Amino acid sequence: MPALSAAPPLTARPGKATSSTAARRLDLDVVRGVAILLALGWHFSPEPSGNAVLDALQWPGHQFGWAGVDLFFVLSGFLMGQLVLKERARTGRFDGRRFTARRLLRLWPVLYVFLAVQALVGDESAGTYLWQNALHVQNYAGTTLPHLWSLAVEEHFYLLLAVLFPLFARRRGSVRPLVAVLVAVLVGSLALRGIGVATGVGEVQLQWRTHFRMDALAAGVLLAVLRVHAPAAFDRLARRRWLWLAGTAAGVWFLATVGKMGAVGSTLGYTVAYLTGAAFLLLLHGSTWVPRAGWLTRPTAALGRYSYGIYIWHVFAAEQVLDLMPGWDYDSHDPVAQLVKFGAAIAAGVLATLLLERPVLRLRDRLVPTPARPTPAPSEQPAATVPLRRPTTDALRSAA
Repeated sequence: MPALSAAPPLTARPGKATSSTAARRLDLDVVRGVAILLALGWHFSPEPSGNAVLDALQWPGHQFGWAGVDLFFVLSGFLMGQLVLKERARTGRFDGRRFTARRLLRLWPVLYVFLAVQALVGDESAGTYLWQNALHVQNYAGTTLPHLWSLAVEEHFYLLLAVLFPLFARRRGSVRPLVAVLVAVLVGSLALRGIGVATGVGEVQLQWRTHFRMDALAAGVLLAVLRVHAPAAFDRLARRRWLWLAGTAAGVWFLATVGKMGAVGSTLGYTVAYLTGAAFLLLLHGSTWVPRAGWLTRPTAALGRYSYGIYIWHVFAAEQVLDLMPGWDYDSHDPVAQLVKFGAAIAAGVLATLLLERPVLRLRDRLVPTPARPTPAPSEQPAATVPLRRPTTDALRSAA
C-alpha cells in the first residue's frame, strides 16, 4: 500500500454546503458506503440471483452482510468519540444535553416520518411496532421492523455517554480511566455473550440487545481516544497498511466461514466483526489510494453520504416497488428483482436525505450550534513529513 506522505486532500469540495455537510472526508464516506452495501446485500440477496456477475458482486453481502452494522458501529464510535473528546479537551467539560439534542435532530426526522408512513400504509397495525421503535426499545421489546434494532443499540450507548461522560470531563488529567472503562466494555460484552450462549439466550437476542453489542461502539471510541490524545501514534498506526489489509482479509475469511451462528459465531463472531471493521477503517483512513481510485471510491462514498436514509427506508421501498410489478415481490431473487430492490432503496434514501435530513440539519445548526472551531494546538498539527488532513470540526458535525 502507498505511504501517507504527500497525501492528496481527502475532503469533498465544500461548494455551497452547510456546516453539516461541508468538508466531508472521502475515506470515511467510503467506509459508510461499504457498510450500507453490506447491509443491503444481507437483506436483499439471501438466495442466488442466477446471474454469475451479479452473484459475485453480491457475495460479500450474501455471506457476511450482517457485519455491515458492526462497521457502522465502529465508525460511529470513532466519530462521536472525537466530538466529545475534543470538546472536553477544548473546554474542560462536555455538554451532554446539547450532544443529545443534536443527535435526536439528526436521527428522529427521517425515522419518525418513516414510522408515520408505516402507520398509514404498512401491512400491520401501528400498535404492534410503532411505540417500540419510537422509544428506541425495539431490541428488547420486539418489533415488526427488525432492521431497526441497531438504532436502539446506538442510542442506548450514546445516552450512557451523554450521562456519564460529563463526570469524566471534569477530570482534566489522564484519559486512562476512560480507556479502562472502554476496555471493560469490550471484555464485558464478550463475557456476557458467552454467558448468554451457556444459559440458552437466543441468537437474535445475542445480536440485538445492547448489553451484548456495545463493544463495537466502544472499539470506535477507543480509536477516537488515540486519534485525539495521541495523534502521532494514531498516524503511525494507520500507516501500517499491509497489517490492516491482512487483518481485514483474515476477518472477512472468518466472517464468511464461521459467521454469527452457533456458539462461536454468537460470541467471538461479533468480536471479529468489529475488529475487522476497525482494521478496514484504519486501512482506508488517510490512504492515498482512496482518492486515486476515484472511479470506485467516489460512487461508494456517494452511497455513504445517504446511508442513514437508505438504511431506514430500504426494506419498505423495495417491498412497495416490487409489489407494483406483476410477477414479482420482495422474496423474488432474479436479477431484475435484485436490481429493483437496490434501486428503490437508494432512491428512497436519497429522497429522505434531501427532503428531511439535510433541511433539519441546517435548522439544527442554527438552533443548537456547536462551539466555534478552535485553532489547533501546535502538538495537534500534522507533521511536515506526513501532511495528512485531519477531520475538521465541520466534518465531524455531520456525524453528530
